[in-house]
Amino acid sequence: MRIGARIIKTGIAVIITMYLCQMLNLEPAVFGAVSAVINMQPSLYLTFKTAKDQILIHVIGVCLGLIAGYLLGANPLVMGAVTVCIIILYTRLKIQNGILMGIVAAIFVLSSPANQFLEHAYGRSSVIFIGLIVALIINAILLPPRYGHLFVEKLRGCNEKSVDYFCQAVHDFIKLDHEEIAFSGEKREEVLRLNKECWVIAEHYRREKKSFGDGYSFIDPNDWFIMAEKFLNYNRALIEKADQIYELLPDRLDRRIKAGTPPISSEFNYMLEILKSGCNTIERVNTKLRASICDKISVDQEKISEELWEKLKHAIELWQPRLTSSYHVHALIEISVVAGDIRWLAREGKKLLAPAAITG
Repeated sequence: MRIGARIIKTGIAVIITMYLCQMLNLEPAVFGAVSAVINMQPSLYLTFKTAKDQILIHVIGVCLGLIAGYLLGANPLVMGAVTVCIIILYTRLKIQNGILMGIVAAIFVLSSPANQFLEHAYGRSSVIFIGLIVALIINAILLPPRYGHLFVEKLRGCNEKSVDYFCQAVHDFIKLDHEEIAFSGEKREEVLRLNKECWVIAEHYRREKKSFGDGYSFIDPNDWFIMAEKFLNYNRALIEKADQIYELLPDRLDRRIKAGTPPISSEFNYMLEILKSGCNTIERVNTKLRASICDKISVDQEKISEELWEKLKHAIELWQPRLTSSYHVHALIEISVVAGDIRWLAREGKKLLAPAAITG
């Protein structure tokens, strides 16, 4: 298990909270430690949001405990009724994170002697707020999360891996002859994981930028972040298109084997070379996209051209005399699917590059 900054900060917050509670003779200190753990969130935005919810949850729990204790007394039946009321109230208020802390606060008050309700409520509240404040301070000043820089680096890595995965799928389609291609499930899992991590970090960054801003001064959230999200969606499309190509390979291989593995004609080889050239275009465009979006470097735009696809159309016309059986029709359908994927990704990449070049 990797020990990250958040784990270390949580440990430090617990230590400081326990020492402060002991110095101030506040009990039970363990509740303060629990509060510090709960409020040590992965982002400053979530830390403040959780702290706000915790304060409201705790105040409601203590108040209900005091009211029920003074009016109805403290017994198991009252504790159960207060617990039900707290759950219903928190659910209505849509405050469900940390609901256990609110219930424990009410029960803790009710379990104390009647003449010590206020004293226990004060002690309980004090240790909770100490843990909460310590967590806020530690998370803000000690290695605070910098999701802007982290998002950019993750986005860059995600695109590099996604383009590599797609181009590998195209190359596997091109070289498929009479032996099964070894599909890299690990590579696919890696790009899916990177894409998912990017979306999580993007959400953290969006919230923190909106609430607090960050030190990432060259980013204009009104333009740059919109482009970055589009780029992230484009990465997802690269993965999906690669998956579609890999789904074609088993049927194509089976059909070739059943046909006796006939030699690939020069016309069909020419079409495969066109696919390889299209894949090179995607790599070139994505290199520019990474430079423009991730590095904020000014790049030349790419003109959307049909030249490559006109070549493919001409190559298909040359190959048409060979369309004498279902074997050749299936081959034409498959190469059309791959060509369509390459064409769509190339066009979308160039469209994305145009506004990126302007805002960069």
